Order: sequence, then structure tokens, then C-alpha cells
Amino acid sequence: MFRYLILIIAIAVMPLTASALTIDETVTLALDTNNNIKSKQYTVKAKELAADNAILIFMPSIGVSYDYAYSWQDKTKALNTKTDGDLATLSAYANLNLFNGLSDLFGYQIAKLDKDMAVSDLDTASYQTILDAQTAYINLLKAKSDLEVAESNLKLLEMQKRDAQISADNGLIAKNDLLQTETYLASAQLQKITAQSAVTQAIQSLEKVINRKLDPNEELIEPVFMDITLESEDVLKEKMFANRSDLKKLEQSYESAKKTENRSLSGVYPTIDASFSFASYGDSANPFAGNPAPNGTDSNITVGVTASWNFLTIASSSLQSISSKRTRQALAYSIADTKQSMVLDLQTKIENYYTSKAQLAQSIIGVQHAEENYRVTKNLYDQSAATMTELLDASSLLNEAKVAESNARYSVISSVYNLEWVIQEKLPVHEVQQDNGTMPLNNNPAAPANSPLR
Repeated sequence: MFRYLILIIAIAVMPLTASALTIDETVTLALDTNNNIKSKQYTVKAKELAADNAILIFMPSIGVSYDYAYSWQDKTKALNTKTDGDLATLSAYANLNLFNGLSDLFGYQIAKLDKDMAVSDLDTASYQTILDAQTAYINLLKAKSDLEVAESNLKLLEMQKRDAQISADNGLIAKNDLLQTETYLASAQLQKITAQSAVTQAIQSLEKVINRKLDPNEELIEPVFMDITLESEDVLKEKMFANRSDLKKLEQSYESAKKTENRSLSGVYPTIDASFSFASYGDSANPFAGNPAPNGTDSNITVGVTASWNFLTIASSSLQSISSKRTRQALAYSIADTKQSMVLDLQTKIENYYTSKAQLAQSIIGVQHAEENYRVTKNLYDQSAATMTELLDASSLLNEAKVAESNARYSVISSVYNLEWVIQEKLPVHEVQQDNGTMPLNNNPAAPANSPLR
């Protein structure tokens, strides 16, 4: 009796243990576990430290040194007279570069730009990871939907096969009609096998994105249908140019090349340094113990300014500046080409969204017509007013309509995610009236706290 009680409790609790994975959680897992993002985060930290270190070059160099020497000398070997003594020196110095052709300033600015480029690179990887997670999630939902359609089609043809077998055994239909049914059934079995393989591959892709295995009972929450209000193409283009992190990196690279060009030119100017030094001398290990110098001084203070100009570096600096200028010019053309590609990509994504919406509306009507067509054809077949070929064609059209509706439905969702990736900004969603009532369209959940889409 006790064992049965435990079994009943286990069965009752089992459904409660099933876990569900939302697309929001998928994005969070992908961002938290992506190795490429972690690598770029450490790169950003390294660049930040390098930028902090670059500012130290404007500080003076200050140091202290201590020197102790012991000397021994045999002046007259014949008389065996010897002299010895020791000397201690304590020095303090400070050096400051007054002018270095602004090379230090440009170096600091380049280090800051390197940090900014690392941040832009991290943002690019984050946005791509978000899109990869959303795509993998939607692809798995679509694969499962296609599998359901394939299983439904297979069951329908199996039922037709049984009816055809009975009719053939009773001589009501020709044998070629039965063979035709078996051909359609074999095609449906292949469709199911293909759909099962697609589900397996989609699961593997999603597991790779979130960097963990999916639980056997883990369910995916189906996003509700999404509809958006798109602004004009010019407005979206401005947002895209302002938000795209990969474009920002190119523009930062252009600025870095400009600073490098100016830094190279600094070599044609002289360098000016200021220095200060203080030295104290002693005739023992203590530099303040006494003065060994005959002039009566035991300390020395030196203040100086040094200007130097290496004429041989002028040609080298000029060539380096020209090389950096060519790099900057190449980046300018690369930025222009990238913007053109982005505009074309934006236009394509906009057309894909409107096309997929139109396809979805048409496919929904297509499923309704296919279902009605199959119902009518099945009734006619049962009354011997339609042939087996007509019935099989009706079932085939119904299967194709369901596949098309599934493809269009998930294509709309994917097109929205791709549009958000292009402009790197969330799009406003609204509600739409459907046959089953009003349905909220926000199938793009709020991005996680560490998501760039926040």
C-alpha cells in the first residue's frame, strides 16, 4: 500500500517538475556563457588599464639613488705607505618632458580610442549573440512545428491507406490507387524522418548557443505573434548609423589612424626636457657625515633644460605619417562601403518583414481553404463521387498549406529580430485583432539587464 502511495505522489508531482525555457532566458544564458563575449570583456579591461597607464607619461619621473664606494691605494711601495677612504653619495632627481611634438598627447588619445574600439567590438559580439540565441530558439520552435505537421500528415495518410486497402480487397478501387496511396504514405514517412532530424539539429544548435544541455522535459514557450509599426526608411537609417557598434569601431579606427598620423609628425619637432637633481656626499657610509671634496662643498643642486633635435628622424617620421594617412584614407572608403552595405541590408530586412507578413496572411487563408477542400473531397470520395487521386491531392495540398503557414509564422518573428539587429534598437510592438480575439504582440521579451538592447 505504501509503495502505491509513493507512486501516486510521484505521478502527481511529475508535471510540476517540468521546466520551461523562454526566449528571454535563452538570450540571458547566451550572453552569460558565451566564451567570445568573455574574451572580449577581458580585452576591454586590458585596454582600460592601458589607457590609464598612458596618462602617466605626462607625470614627471622622480627617483632617488644611493651609491657607496671604498677605495684603497698603495702610493709608495718602498715605504709601504697606503691610503684608503670611502665615499657615499645620495642623489634625488626629477625629470619632466616639456615638449615632445605632442607625441605623448596623441599616444594617450590613441590608447583611449583602443579602449573604445574594444567596447564597440564587445557590443558587436553581444548583439550577434542575442540574434544567434533568438534565431536558434525560433528555429527549434519551427522544427517542432514542422514535425507536428509531418506527424499529422502521416496519420492522415495511414488512415487513407487502411481505407484504400479495404476498398481494394473488396474490389471497389483499382490496385494502382492503392499503390498511389502507398507512394504518398512513403513520402509522408520521409517527411517525418526529415522533420525529426531537423529537430535534433535545432536542439544541438540551441544547446551550443546557451552552452548547456536541454532537459528532456524542458519546454519552449511559444512567442505570441508579433506586429510592429515601422518608421520611415530614412529614420531607421539614421538610427542604424547612430547605433551600429561595428560602424562605431570603424569610425574609431579612422580617428585612431588620424591620431597616429599626427603622432608620426611629432618626430620632426625637437624635444625639450626639464631636469632637477640634488646630490649629497659623505666620507663614510653616511652621505651626510662629512665632505670629502677639497672645495668644501658636500652637496650639489642642478637645474637644467635640455633641447634636442634629431635631424635623421625627420624623414622617417614623414614616411610614417604618410603611411598612416593612407591607412586613414583606406578606412574612409571602408566606412562608406560599410554604410552602403548596411543600407542595402536594412532595405532587405524591411522587405522581408512585409513579405513575410503578407505570406502569413495568405497562408492562414490557404490552410482554411485546404481544410475545406479536403473535407469536401473526402465526403465526395466516401460517396464514390471522387477518386483516390483527388483525395490524395487534397491531403497533399493540406499538408503543403500547413507547412507554408508554419514557415510564414516564424518568418515574421525572425524578420523582426533581424530588423532589431540591423538598427540595434528594440522596435515598438502593438496589439492586433485576430480571429480568436485580441492578442498581445510583444513576443520579444524585455532584454536582460546585461543586454545591449536595454
